[in-house]
Amino acid sequence: MNSYLVRRVVTAIVVIALIGAIIPGYHYYEYFESHVSTDDAYVDGTVALVSSRVAGTVTDVYVEDNWMVKEGQLLLTLDSRDFDVRVQQATAQLDRARQSVDELVAEVQAAHSGVELAQSQYRQAKIDYDRAVQLKNQGVVSSEYYDQATTGLRIAAADQALAEHQLTQAEAALGGPSEDHARYNRPVVQQAEAALKAAELDQSYTKITAPFTGIVTHKSAHVGNRIQVGEPLLAIVPLGKLYITANFKETQLTDVRVGQHATVEADIYPGYTYNGHVDSISMGTGAAFSLLPPENATGNWVKVVQRVPVKIVIDGGIPEDKPLRLGLSVEVAIDISDTRGPLLTSIVQQHYQKGSQTMPNESMRVAPIPNVSPGAEPSASSDGQPRLFNHLNHLFHHEDHSAAQ
Repeated sequence: MNSYLVRRVVTAIVVIALIGAIIPGYHYYEYFESHVSTDDAYVDGTVALVSSRVAGTVTDVYVEDNWMVKEGQLLLTLDSRDFDVRVQQATAQLDRARQSVDELVAEVQAAHSGVELAQSQYRQAKIDYDRAVQLKNQGVVSSEYYDQATTGLRIAAADQALAEHQLTQAEAALGGPSEDHARYNRPVVQQAEAALKAAELDQSYTKITAPFTGIVTHKSAHVGNRIQVGEPLLAIVPLGKLYITANFKETQLTDVRVGQHATVEADIYPGYTYNGHVDSISMGTGAAFSLLPPENATGNWVKVVQRVPVKIVIDGGIPEDKPLRLGLSVEVAIDISDTRGPLLTSIVQQHYQKGSQTMPNESMRVAPIPNVSPGAEPSASSDGQPRLFNHLNHLFHHEDHSAAQ
């Protein structure tokens, strides 16, 4: 009798357990049918190599490796004495150019006065010539007087033409008529001003500042080093522009679309989940863009499943208490239940294009978040969630607790 009851009890327990496992099992199946995941993923991002635009000697260094710097913060300075001398020379050349313009303006004014004098002399010579003609016709004056008046008129006309030519020459040396431009709006002055601006730019390049906020790494500059143009001095990793590169198998990308919700879990923070979205999908596999791509047309060929890089952008930025670092290993899962998004178009690119024009990139502080599509997984709260595969165990516990009630 006791053995019969025991068998009945054991059978009932087994039946209840099987029934209780059906619902979690269904959730397992539903999850894996609507998600693709990979652990071949890592944190990626742009790294700025800070270099000098002029050659010089390092005089001061204000940062060290792993220091945080803000945009515009002074990183190091070069010896600026050579550039100070060039600025002084360019300033003196500008002053000399303006002095030359003053001299040319004075010559133009003198030429104008010469033209007015020649015109007055010509008018007087014309009056004398007309009077001589009248008097000669009356037989009052001699032919010698008439000849002198004629010669005087010709000389006055020649003097007037010479004065006008000298005025044209003076205006050409000035760069056009003086009333057509401002006093120092002349090519000779503009050339000197451009030379001064170039010297001041080279002088400003002796102070090297941070292009954006980030962490300093790979610092190789030290006081006394002689550096050349373009030589890398240090690198800055931006904290707000990190993203995830997930290498999915080609067989997993059938239903992956741009804008789909993704969850990211870093090995460095067990139990915390970052929420993001698919920003773009690479146009080629990792092997196709490698330094030595495979050549399948030679030798024996063995088919290998290829992996395609997928860019995942974290929504809302990265929390300050959970910072990511380049190269960290992560696990990525993408909700593929909604396949209405584009296959290749980048969401970030859409925010930089204004009609037919494209705005400068890398200026966006936080990547845009796509609109949540119907059927997509809702975003998680910022207090963190269980890891990707532990989330399924949570479903088991939840269903067991419901069955027990």
